[in-house]
Amino acid sequence: MADDPHPITDLDVFFTASEAFPAFERLCLSAKSQIIGGFRVFDPTTRLHSSEGRAIGETWFDLLLHVLNRGVTVHMVITDFDPIIATKDHRRSWATARQFAALDELSTGGRMTFSIAMHPARVGFLPRRALRGKIEGELSKRDVDPLTPGLQSLEPGDDLPLVPATHHQKLAVVDGEALYIGGLDLNDRRYDTASHDQAADQTWQDIQAIARGPVVAAAQEHLATFEAITDGAVEAPPQAPGFLRTLSTKRALDLASIAPRPLINEIEQAHLDAVERAKGLIYLETQFFRHKPLADALAQAAARNDDLGCILIIPAAPEDVAFEGNDAEDAQLGAQKQMEALDILSDGFGARLAVASPAQPVEPQDVPDAALLHGAPLIYVHSKLSLFGRDEAILSSANLNGRSLRWDTEAGLHLTERARIDPLWPRALRHWLGDNAPDPFSDAVSVVAQINASMAENAELAPGKRRHFLLPFDPEAQAKLASPLPFVPDEMV
Repeated sequence: MADDPHPITDLDVFFTASEAFPAFERLCLSAKSQIIGGFRVFDPTTRLHSSEGRAIGETWFDLLLHVLNRGVTVHMVITDFDPIIATKDHRRSWATARQFAALDELSTGGRMTFSIAMHPARVGFLPRRALRGKIEGELSKRDVDPLTPGLQSLEPGDDLPLVPATHHQKLAVVDGEALYIGGLDLNDRRYDTASHDQAADQTWQDIQAIARGPVVAAAQEHLATFEAITDGAVEAPPQAPGFLRTLSTKRALDLASIAPRPLINEIEQAHLDAVERAKGLIYLETQFFRHKPLADALAQAAARNDDLGCILIIPAAPEDVAFEGNDAEDAQLGAQKQMEALDILSDGFGARLAVASPAQPVEPQDVPDAALLHGAPLIYVHSKLSLFGRDEAILSSANLNGRSLRWDTEAGLHLTERARIDPLWPRALRHWLGDNAPDPFSDAVSVVAQINASMAENAELAPGKRRHFLLPFDPEAQAKLASPLPFVPDEMV
């Protein structure tokens, strides 16, 4: 192993939190000296699921206290959010801070240190002035309490800050030897099983991995430096084999721009390069497909290669639209960008494209119309997995939208060994299609045709009699919601 030139010498991939959470618990319980991590959401009240974890307590608070008392040091960077626009997320992060502080006070061994980190970029002065009335209106609805420190000194007449980007990554390094990485944050909302038989608004499909090898050192350096990099204090280290990032920073002159200044777009570039080289079948499982440059690259690849096929798995609707009834401007713009990207993809691939969304094979009960697909409750997809034939794969925290690929802090793995990639194909297809999954290594165009036919047959059946999870994506609801928003960058959504 020590002489292995590959950046990833060992890899375990987990489909759904029911696989990933117990593995992460066992990994942290095995720590001898140090755990460091960066998450968008990390709730210490999250229930434990492994037998090893349940032997020492009920929640991650118990697990962390256990490892701290053994002398392990723990450092976590948790994302902070715009206190006006994302007050609920801001409050949640500071609730986590209080629990981390309590862990440090209670520990009799190692130190529990943490940072609640807001991305340093801010919307420029002129856009802030243009949006002042709207933001003042939002501020007037907010209640200040000890868990919303970002609101405490703000008054409606102030020059109110707006935060355009976030740290969206989900990764941890244990003892400098193992890396836990992917799209999965830590709270009970993220927990689901492969059967996806919870209430629709509790379903959650995600993919996470534990990797070992030289890639771990790259991830550890990223965790140690990304706050200073995004703040403009230090330069980003060069790209490391097997490890991919998105990083942006604040602008030196913050006058007219809404966007942060992009620094590193390795995840975007890896996708574009892999599309250029792809042969056979491309598989994309993502929460959002909204990035026009990627859609253009895929369409151009399809024009060059008549044998190229594409499978795209996306949720039937965004979570806030499906379950919270969001029809505000951000939802409208998101729907607009996704419909534009899907139109490009459809024009490029034609019949060689399958756009699928998963739904539960049950009759709906008290499910909002926006959360239904062909009469069945949707399964929410949050995964970020891209497979390019048998030669490349990307597993990360990044959605296929401009925000993740150019603005937010993201991290992921780039797999280039067939031995790591081949097993992901049948797992991905069988997760959704079960015994109806075609052979992913047969003719790509035939595979897409089989999936499209199987989805069409499934949609004709009553929801309770359907044979698998996948149904044809229905663009009508998003098309009704879609609306452009002038002067707003595509990367905003």
